[in-house]
Amino acid sequence: MGEVAEGDPAVLVRVVSDQRTVHDIPHTVACRALGVSPAWFYKWRRRPAEPTKREVRRALLEERILYFFRESGDTYG
Repeated sequence: MGEVAEGDPAVLVRVVSDQRTVHDIPHTVACRALGVSPAWFYKWRRRPAEPTKREVRRALLEERILYFFRESGDTYG
């Protein structure tokens, strides 16, 4: 994957979208050139700015797991 694809997904989506509006390059061609799938582009294009419920739930769970891991002297978890 290229340097652009390794950065922020929102920036990459904006780059692909701009190629269509500014240069009339289809999304599929821009995605191929940047090393991402069109499905990935369409998924991220619709993605809300705030985290999903699943992401929030997983972050809270990760915090709890790390807390108990540290409290056990880094032995459990």
